[in-house]
Amino acid sequence: MAYRLQASLISFGARSGLPSLAGSFQSGVSMHAALLLAIALFSSSARAQDMAPMPCVDSGNTRERNQCFAAEVQSLDALLRAAVTRVERELRKRDQQDPMLQLARTFKRAQAKWTEYREAQCTFRSAAFGAGTGAPAEGMWCEVELGRARLDYLKALR
Repeated sequence: MAYRLQASLISFGARSGLPSLAGSFQSGVSMHAALLLAIALFSSSARAQDMAPMPCVDSGNTRERNQCFAAEVQSLDALLRAAVTRVERELRKRDQQDPMLQLARTFKRAQAKWTEYREAQCTFRSAAFGAGTGAPAEGMWCEVELGRARLDYLKALR
């Protein structure tokens, strides 16, 4: 595998007119660095493919985009409420088994702080647009981004 990667990189260097690139892969250290770079590039493109697409990009105008984002936020908030209810129920069960934990109460405080954070962060992001028409969409897109991340976290809690 390393030999094929080295041969490919040397071939690329020769084809692209970069003789110094081709020569630099003759040492083991440079080959190791190239392999790490290739792994990093492939893994970051895989992460980008796993990300959910931005909703509402096909909206025809600002009004339609804002309506679309509002519906997306509303839908996501309903999913978050259901996930929070499930997690609180599970944590109350654990608290009954070991009353010293008080996980449900701690989680409820953490969730309230997360909600405050989301509101403050998204207000900040939309404020960057001033009175421009992009401000509402940016604020709602922020809510979608942070909400999706929180939903993924809550789904993972067992």
